[in-house]
Amino acid sequence: MKEYILIMTLFLAGHLYGQEIPLPKCCLPLNGTNSEDIVSGQMTDIYGKVYSLSDRFGAKGKAIAFENTDSYITIPTTSVGGQVLREATLTYWMYAAKDSITQTFWAKGSDGELLLGMKKKGMRAVLDIYHKDVRQIPLPDQQWMWSDSNFAEGEGWYFVAVTYSDDGTHFYLGTPKGKMTECYSAFIPDWNLITEICIGTVDGIPAAGMDDFKVYDAALSKEQVSALYHSESQLSMGSESLFNVGTATPLYSSTWYFHCVGLKDTFRYVMQNRADLSFLSADVGYALTTMPQVESDYQQWAFYPVSDTAKGSIFTISNCATGMNLTDTRESVLQQVSDNTDSQKWCMRQVDASNQTRSHIEESNKIIPLYEEIYFDKSVQAIRIHINFPEAENVKIRLTDIQGALLTELSLSNVTLLDENIKAPTKGVYIVAIESENYRLNRKIFVNN
Repeated sequence: MKEYILIMTLFLAGHLYGQEIPLPKCCLPLNGTNSEDIVSGQMTDIYGKVYSLSDRFGAKGKAIAFENTDSYITIPTTSVGGQVLREATLTYWMYAAKDSITQTFWAKGSDGELLLGMKKKGMRAVLDIYHKDVRQIPLPDQQWMWSDSNFAEGEGWYFVAVTYSDDGTHFYLGTPKGKMTECYSAFIPDWNLITEICIGTVDGIPAAGMDDFKVYDAALSKEQVSALYHSESQLSMGSESLFNVGTATPLYSSTWYFHCVGLKDTFRYVMQNRADLSFLSADVGYALTTMPQVESDYQQWAFYPVSDTAKGSIFTISNCATGMNLTDTRESVLQQVSDNTDSQKWCMRQVDASNQTRSHIEESNKIIPLYEEIYFDKSVQAIRIHINFPEAENVKIRLTDIQGALLTELSLSNVTLLDENIKAPTKGVYIVAIESENYRLNRKIFVNN
């Protein structure tokens, strides 16, 4: 798990206050070799070999590295709305190593000419752009960023944002030590020339290590970019389990992505379930639910730090619409008014907050399966479920589509070794949910017949 630094920076400049940030139209956490777009639920295409890399928080396998030749990921521009873009913002984290030159992203035209991209050359940042000749044929070009937008702080993770609009191109670079610079170019891309955006190596130029790549269909302002940079310097997109300090159980027995959607009194996030890509929502009462879309403040949550330990941070999570705290009562998870009890405190990992927390975590680990395998077996056209429980009674298995519609349900009792095949539906994305009195699991399965 990541060593999170969740100290909310209330000392941020006043111009950041009150900034709202839209959700990205395409979002790749790039957790190891996983290239899933968590907005669409679809896998992007990988060419060549990719490897796992430790991310900016030191978590192993939570970023991606590319082979030095012909290794990249493609993102069709149709993934950002199906219409030709007029403006866009690309944000990501890149690892600046000692290499003399590394590429981050790129896009080519129909004749193979490099039209868009960004690379590190020596200590400088360079944008790939183009110009048109007298016949209006696009020719590749390069534009060096100003001297203060450089990698002078040496090796480490840098935040990059590139905004394209009718007003030109803005380049932002956030350094490992918290400095952010801005450069402007009058260059305006023609998105009709571009069919896909690629992450990785190009034309023999090796790729930088990459993490948390996002595409927005709007030109974010400097204030929005700054808020994203400071937020993502402290809290990654995920995915991580949220453990309750009082019960030592993870929220809905799942893992979550965290998207920063603004800064008011503190950073605001939407919490996206990794299993079905839904968003945690509150209602006007005490209940919680999940929704496929973010529609209001009821899907926004504020993180407030309570204490920090050597192994992580503990915080409360407050709904931005109701003002009530996320609470695990052991019987159910809901929202309640603030009461400063452990049931309203959450952490990203197992922390030594107290002896009680440690004992609860150790107790909860007893229900972890000895063996767990769930996948689509193409040879038999079935979803295979194989779980060896230490103990399990009254096990229910549910198969739903990505919208939550129930397709299959099985009920079993006194199960030690679960070995079931569920006939696979047509091609698509499905959710396998397994639940007993002491065990819960949600797993997303890609079926490709």
